[in-house]
Amino acid sequence: MKQLQKYRIQIAALSETCMYDSGVKLINDFTWIFSGLPSINKNRNAHGVAICFDKTAAKLRKDSGSEWETVSERIVKIRLKCLFINPTIISIYSPVNPINNQMNDGSQKFYNDLQDVINRIPTEDMYIIMGDFNARVGWNNQQQQNLSNSIGPYKVDITNENEEKLIDLYTINNLIVTNTLFEHKLVHQTSWMHPGNKQWHMIDCTLVNKKFRSSIEDCRMYRKAAGAIGIDHHLMRMKIKLHSRSRRTLVQKKVVYDPIKMKNDNALKQFQKDLIPTFSDATDKTISIDEKYDRFVEHMKTNAEKILKIDKNRNHKRKEWLTDEILEMVEKKVTAFVNWQNHGGTKLEIEYANKYKRLRKLAKTKIEKRQEEYWDEICEEIESSVKLNDPTNAFNIIRRLSERWREFFDDLLNVSTAVDLQLIDQIKIKIIEKNEEERQNIQPTISEVRKALNQMKSRKAPGNDEITADLLKAGGEPVIKWLHENFSDVWKQEEMVEEWNLAILTK
Repeated sequence: MKQLQKYRIQIAALSETCMYDSGVKLINDFTWIFSGLPSINKNRNAHGVAICFDKTAAKLRKDSGSEWETVSERIVKIRLKCLFINPTIISIYSPVNPINNQMNDGSQKFYNDLQDVINRIPTEDMYIIMGDFNARVGWNNQQQQNLSNSIGPYKVDITNENEEKLIDLYTINNLIVTNTLFEHKLVHQTSWMHPGNKQWHMIDCTLVNKKFRSSIEDCRMYRKAAGAIGIDHHLMRMKIKLHSRSRRTLVQKKVVYDPIKMKNDNALKQFQKDLIPTFSDATDKTISIDEKYDRFVEHMKTNAEKILKIDKNRNHKRKEWLTDEILEMVEKKVTAFVNWQNHGGTKLEIEYANKYKRLRKLAKTKIEKRQEEYWDEICEEIESSVKLNDPTNAFNIIRRLSERWREFFDDLLNVSTAVDLQLIDQIKIKIIEKNEEERQNIQPTISEVRKALNQMKSRKAPGNDEITADLLKAGGEPVIKWLHENFSDVWKQEEMVEEWNLAILTK
């Protein structure tokens, strides 16, 4: 998943996943739609295909009402709904080039199944078929030269038997091989090296129907991704432009300030110090309540952004157990892999291959050791928090580790509900006694504001102004004075701040 994030892959088609059964999974912030052999039929040839979505693409998939289908352990399909066109994405894993009749039957069945899937796709859709076709893309006869509209000018291979089936596929369905449309170095066009003759071939392809050729911006291979995770196929990335149609809802913006800085005394003192000069706006009688509150929000956000913001250079997506030492070791492994690929077929090939294998083994050992150390540290921290009567910290750690379950049950249990108005009418309105009513009508004091602010729960969603309770508490006395002045104006003028009348949905 780290390599998909590194190369900014939003939607990925994966072949030979070796995953059984079919369904949807959330793995490291990526949503997987996968298809494989039934788990009761486990064997060494698991095959398996999947389509992965990052957070942005997963939201589009969920909000737009996508439709997905698992055809077999070699084919999975999903149809997304966008503004102008609906792309249908198919992830495939073709059988290897057949060497006998039995293998040829399996290959023919795969192409028949794939054709059935294509036949059911609406003709106005954009087809994107991605995966390992095990077919060498190129031409070596007059028939293929007549297919120049389907194969671009940058072909690098000669055909095999699987290519003949692939030719029939893109000829019948008016598809184009995007790999061959753009000029790149040879190492960025081929995706797999034959282990016997050490020859590089283009066997991984992305097919798109011709009428959407203008949507394709680029298509090429990346070698370093393969070296980082130890696979024999290079990563292929295609850039396309689409206009999404996700349902628009008024949702709360997620505002996050650095929790470490919000507990740092020096940072809090500086934040409060910078707020003190702004109090003159709170006592300005020439401006309206709304304008005064807007200035308060502006001062809060400006100073918080300056002092309490999260460091952008910090890598928030990397796993907690990852260390700089491990990342450095992985980078060395990637470099060794590229050197090995560059010296293929030379006298130095074995030397570079051995160096890569040694670094790969060392990186794996370090990762496994660090993971064990990390979980030991987590358990010790939880145990220590419980012993020190600090259950808040202990359960915060447990909640962080259980986040995946929260997301699962959030989707499973959040359903639409209906409100019975008759039951609401039966609710009795509590009558406030005269003494209590008089007490509530007294102008709010600064001590009441301080007490109310301290009673507010932390880590709760903010309103439309994006000011959280944590940020208000971090402001200390300057914020308390600001709020007291605002509340006093509201009490005196009997006029509410317009911003407070806005209700929004939270996610």
